[in-house]
Amino acid sequence: MKILLVRPPSFKMPIIIPNLGLGYLASVLRHNGHTVSLLDCAKTKTTHRQYRDCLMDEQPDIVGIQMHTCDFSSARQCIEIAKTVNGKTVTIVGGPHPSGDPEGTMEIPGLDYAFVGEAESGLPRLLEYTRSAGQVAIDSIDGLVHRQNGKIIKNKKGAIQNPDDIPFPGWDLIDPQTYPAAPHGTFSKSLPVAPVITSRGCPFQCTYCGANVNTGRHFRKRSVENIVEEIKYLQKTFGIREFHIEDDNFTLDKARVMAFCHKLKEENIKLHWACTNGVRLDTLDKELLQNMESAGCYSLAAGIESGSPRIINDMKRNETLDIMIEKINLIARETKIRITGFFMIGYPEETRNDIEKTIELAMKLPLHRAQFSNFLPLPGTEIYDRLIQRKEIAPDTLPWDLYQNNRVVYTPKNISPREMRRLMRKAFAAFYFRPRILWGLLKEIHSPGQFRTVVRRFFDVFR
Repeated sequence: MKILLVRPPSFKMPIIIPNLGLGYLASVLRHNGHTVSLLDCAKTKTTHRQYRDCLMDEQPDIVGIQMHTCDFSSARQCIEIAKTVNGKTVTIVGGPHPSGDPEGTMEIPGLDYAFVGEAESGLPRLLEYTRSAGQVAIDSIDGLVHRQNGKIIKNKKGAIQNPDDIPFPGWDLIDPQTYPAAPHGTFSKSLPVAPVITSRGCPFQCTYCGANVNTGRHFRKRSVENIVEEIKYLQKTFGIREFHIEDDNFTLDKARVMAFCHKLKEENIKLHWACTNGVRLDTLDKELLQNMESAGCYSLAAGIESGSPRIINDMKRNETLDIMIEKINLIARETKIRITGFFMIGYPEETRNDIEKTIELAMKLPLHRAQFSNFLPLPGTEIYDRLIQRKEIAPDTLPWDLYQNNRVVYTPKNISPREMRRLMRKAFAAFYFRPRILWGLLKEIHSPGQFRTVVRRFFDVFR
């Protein structure tokens, strides 16, 4: 069958990197004998009209759309266009939003199917079902959301038990050389850069995080040999000089990370790398950090989230503020690894005083960068369900298209949206308008493209 995988038109996402989600699906579908093309509209700045032209040219049997919450309306429009161009085209969505809100997603007119969680095992079976109905039982397709007699049915969630079993992403469709010079919205040390995922699943229960909604709680890891083989392939085929590990829990298994670092050095792979998606600070120690640095790691991010112990406890981080502070200081004392702190502002139980504590903590810690994000009630998370139960939010009134880091879609009691925006600007200004931080940022800018990205992000925060 002929399949078009699509990331919808979007001008909202600051992070534009090779799309591993669609890349993995492409490779699995090819392995099953299908013809696959991929259209990353966010990367190419493709409009809906140009997307329509692509459909007219390619005439795919299947259109598979990746749906982030902020792209809800855009994805909905893509589905409508696909059905207008050819009413027989089968439309499928997957990704973070349908994983968290499958029933609401299936209400989109023209949508045939959705997937919850990982779709690498279920999608090929769905295509087999659509091609030869009767040979595959629809209720046996893992993760599928479909309709039966007017009712929305959710099959059991699927998961790839051994990530080594999946072929590498279809890298020819997501060539790292064709992506922006600021892959994570700000800096990289060497270009081109490729993202790599080495594990899936998150066993922790943070109330605000959608990681387990997408990949489940069972932690599954690729073998060191499999990871290094992909890195060598990327280096040889695309000339990458840096890779970014996108895992939610890269350092959860210390022995595996140590073996990975040893393998990089043994294979004489001299690439820069970074843990850009964040690591749990309580998994780090001096030995691990020094081995990561000696193997090429120059930057890592860490989710700190709040400067208030009360809020950290309510978030169910299972990680104390004292431990996180201790580990940040350990990184700064024992290595030259650059540290980015992730912070959240506007969590439901916060007061102004809690937010001020977060800003103060960010300034006290030996961080090189800080990312302050507005709290977003993500569908499927514990805090989202809590807010619905308390009738503080309602799914049918939430502004999905505003689900972006610098947009206010929810505020705690007694804090207005206007004040929340003021506090966000205060956090950025207090952290970044310091000589040490500004000078450090300037030293990290290696290209006009990176400089333009930094300027755009500052304007986005302060406008």
